[in-house]
Amino acid sequence: MDILHDEQNAGSLFNQIRARVRRTLSDGVQLDMSTQESRKLLRRHANSKTNFVFLFVDINNSTQMSLSLQEDKFALLIQIFAQEVSVAVSGYGGYVFKYVGDAVIVLFPAGHDRKKACINAINCSKAILGIIQEIISPILEQMKLPYIKVRIGIDYGEVLVVVYGKDIQRAHIDVLGSAINIAAKIASITQANQILVGESIYNILCQPTDKGVGIDKANPLHEIKLDTSKWNYPSYVNVGSVYRVYEYIC
Repeated sequence: MDILHDEQNAGSLFNQIRARVRRTLSDGVQLDMSTQESRKLLRRHANSKTNFVFLFVDINNSTQMSLSLQEDKFALLIQIFAQEVSVAVSGYGGYVFKYVGDAVIVLFPAGHDRKKACINAINCSKAILGIIQEIISPILEQMKLPYIKVRIGIDYGEVLVVVYGKDIQRAHIDVLGSAINIAAKIASITQANQILVGESIYNILCQPTDKGVGIDKANPLHEIKLDTSKWNYPSYVNVGSVYRVYEYIC
């Protein structure tokens, strides 16, 4: 279920978010934004390959904001954004993998049901846009702070879970693979308040299968034309072609 777009729950959830954002503006961060749960998840796959959907979300024009705002106000804006993205992610079965400056990197386990993981990632993205546009930005405007817009890139694939040390419980753990790299690249070309997904996501959701057609009517994905002089990453699903990117139309 798309939690935030369920009419029975949306009103209550929006009120909770609105109240939490206001408390954060006056009293600081309200929640523990730890990445501990994602590290626990990755340790179960240490030194092996597994499948994830990766979601990158960052603030559009954040560099400009950082130059025009006092450091403490800019930091608070980033904290509100990261806090509310974290809450939304947990509601859709995702895990915050990393906080990197003005970006949040999220992973959705896809080892058992990759289609469900892709749908969760897209629904989560829609929820994040709704939270930013309908709640956070209007409150920030009331406080004379900049209106936030975000960019979202999503991709799916197999990665290797790598442990940097002998003690799995204490060592730094990370993932290596094209899926996370391409998700980051996709996010970097995304426009404000736009959701772009990789070819792998499209193939899972929209291509005909042995069970019938996909779900392109429920999740409309439309290919975008890219300048191949700037976007020339080879497809790892269609060998010999450039990796395709699609826009999700909410």
